[in-house]
Amino acid sequence: MWLIVSKPTQYAAVWKLITRTTSNPNTLSIPLLAYCTHLSLGDAWNKVFFGLECTGRGLAVITAFWSVLWSSAYLFYKVDPVAGYLLLPTCGWVSVAASLNLSIYLLNKDDEGGGCS
Repeated sequence: MWLIVSKPTQYAAVWKLITRTTSNPNTLSIPLLAYCTHLSLGDAWNKVFFGLECTGRGLAVITAFWSVLWSSAYLFYKVDPVAGYLLLPTCGWVSVAASLNLSIYLLNKDDEGGGCS
């Protein structure tokens, strides 16, 4: 479901942003940097949460991921409102994932190893 909903809208948002005619091309650098950062943090979260099975550390990573993602949506919106709106499905999906990560952490935080095997 993630690939069907989120990836096409992210692609459309980036496409909309990079094809936007601006008088100053530097206005795209910070939104694109934030976007690339959110992609990196998303990958890191997958490795920490699923690969290492560290729910506590995963919670820290997904909190940063969630924050940078919302920042990306806002920065995209400032350049092109539709591009910002196109990131909202991803924001919603990551909000659900963060809530689940928090729930799993809270249910298992007393286990030996602190939720990290």
